[in-house]
Amino acid sequence: MSNIDYDTYYAKHCARYYAWLPASKAYRELVEKKSLKYFTLCAKEAIDVFMLELEGVLLRDQNRKLPNVIICEKEPRDAADIFKLVRPPLKEAILVGKLEEILTFQDTEETRGLSPDEDVRSRRLRKLLRIKDLAERIGRYFPFDIINFDPVGNLLNPDLQDNKLYQSLSRIFELQEPTTTFLLFITTPIFHIHPDSEARMRSNLESNVTAHSEVRTALLSSVGTIAYDDIDQNKRTALGFAKSIVTSLARSRGWECEHHGICVYQSPSRRKMLSSVVQFSKARTAPEESVYVEDIVRVIEQMPKYYSYEDSLENQEVKEHLEKIIEYREEVRNEYREEP
Repeated sequence: MSNIDYDTYYAKHCARYYAWLPASKAYRELVEKKSLKYFTLCAKEAIDVFMLELEGVLLRDQNRKLPNVIICEKEPRDAADIFKLVRPPLKEAILVGKLEEILTFQDTEETRGLSPDEDVRSRRLRKLLRIKDLAERIGRYFPFDIINFDPVGNLLNPDLQDNKLYQSLSRIFELQEPTTTFLLFITTPIFHIHPDSEARMRSNLESNVTAHSEVRTALLSSVGTIAYDDIDQNKRTALGFAKSIVTSLARSRGWECEHHGICVYQSPSRRKMLSSVVQFSKARTAPEESVYVEDIVRVIEQMPKYYSYEDSLENQEVKEHLEKIIEYREEVRNEYREEP
């Protein structure tokens, strides 16, 4: 359960407004779908869900339900609040559990052949069977058009081999296999980077500069240096995250990447968060090096955009947009309260 008031978290809404929303609208036009299928880890305020609905990306059905929205929430009380507010057609559309436990679950001799309603005495086994049920359910919901991977946790700490969130992200690429393209919002803290993650990002930048003259030229033109430690911290972290986490993982699973925006913003405690918006397309055979280089150069030349907590408080455009979403959300809430 978060102590953050998302209704007044304007710095985070900068990422939604300037990156998530325009990319979602463009994606909807690209795939020519009337309503998109959306997976999210929204907080109980559900700002992202109501923003996309208000802007026409998500649509309610004739019963005023949101049939194409699946939500994962680890806190049972918040999950109940989210269900009453968002109103997907079935309670099963709210997965109550930790996403990293659900997506990394693996059947073992202990759980194989057992169902969640088995009469078992072991509390630990009952928990495993419940996670197994959630893992099977979430697998049936995939693929999605848009995925909002905004968990409580850090993709840069611990390092990758011990990072369940990273393993969860990897699993998402596997579950998206039936589709040919999708949009991903991916958010992580960047105020506590594991030394091994930092070393990997530094090494990958150095290898890119050596292997691709376009990368070297873009760095010299944009920031005046090719030395990792001399690049502004926001810039080098955004670039390192794009290359060493997102693009590296996607390409290993056969996906091409196109970054549509990277935002760095401050939390209310003034800690930095990074949010990337990336469109993935299935490679015809293997991911092409030219597509990769073009994307990295685009990141170097255009990203990230930085939003301090203080500056966001003065951003009237963002504040008015968030207030509009909240007003709409409360209209929906009141509408449901009036139901017989």
